[in-house]
Amino acid sequence: MQAVGNTFIKLSSITLLALSVNLVGCQTFKNLTGGKDVDAVVTAEKSEQAYYNDAIAQIDKGRYTQAIEDLTNLRTFYPTGQYAEQALLDMMYAQYESGQYETAAASAEQFIRLYPSNPQVSYAYYVRGVANMQGSSEGLKLFKLNQAERDTAYYRIAFANFQELLNKYPNSPYAPDAAQRMTFIYNQFAESEMSAANWYIEREAYVAAVNRAKWVFQYYPLSESVPDAIAVLAYSHEKLGLTDLAKEYKTLLQINYPNMLSADGRVKLNTKRERTLVNKLTFGQLSRFNKDTTVATGNYSGATKTQVIRNAAQLSLPSDNAANTAAPSSTSPLRLTNDNSRVRLGAVETDSIDMTDGN
Repeated sequence: MQAVGNTFIKLSSITLLALSVNLVGCQTFKNLTGGKDVDAVVTAEKSEQAYYNDAIAQIDKGRYTQAIEDLTNLRTFYPTGQYAEQALLDMMYAQYESGQYETAAASAEQFIRLYPSNPQVSYAYYVRGVANMQGSSEGLKLFKLNQAERDTAYYRIAFANFQELLNKYPNSPYAPDAAQRMTFIYNQFAESEMSAANWYIEREAYVAAVNRAKWVFQYYPLSESVPDAIAVLAYSHEKLGLTDLAKEYKTLLQINYPNMLSADGRVKLNTKRERTLVNKLTFGQLSRFNKDTTVATGNYSGATKTQVIRNAAQLSLPSDNAANTAAPSSTSPLRLTNDNSRVRLGAVETDSIDMTDGN
């Protein structure tokens, strides 16, 4: 019986010790352990407004790491406070400016999920797309690659992000800039195909070059690379001895893009030209959200914001498995139908050449 009693006494002591630890809360274990002070619970060092004001002051000075720390503490200690939502908007901006693109995109995704009814949610959609558009740009800087030659995974994600923004918030102040970024990405995909086509032409692999040009023709008909694609088709068909098809493409060039033909009717190819799309970006830079200001806008080259959004809404990227889908066949590569003094493009001929080249 004595043993039982001792056991009970020992258990009671342990229980009391556990209860005392639980009651201590944010006090220290110093009196219990005899050691150094160890905080059991971290407490806020500043008020919610102080955290926010300090964070904005750091952002204004370009000290984004410290700003992110203050904003993180604000959301940790005051998750339902009056600055919680605004803090996340500012945090995604600070993360972007400090080069933490994936983290910025994740913060924007979090804002969209947590605060779908927030009046400024379109800014989160916009930041998510801009951050994903940067993607793994460190590789681009490291190896000085053209953006059309980089991994396109991030571009595809960004395009979908901007597309969702336009579909849900077409009147957002960020919609025009997002639309222009969509157009840029679309053109970059097309230019990537033409870079490959030109590479094949330089190696006299004309069937493979035709395949790449047809891809542009089929999947990027609204891109800036269409004239180059027609030129490649005309040139390659001529080299392959398919003179009738070559003449039709030359006719299309003569009517729509006469500068791509020489005086004696030879096709001018741009295999050596400098790619300048990166230097022609006119969309605005990401700016911190402010209720009293609007997003920076780009130079729209004469088109209105409504036109830019409408044009971008017509764009789409082929699916990942589109390469396994055969292009539609036609009895003629063109429809020589006049439409406001221009020639309308038809389906590209696929039966004239054995298109079994895997490239």
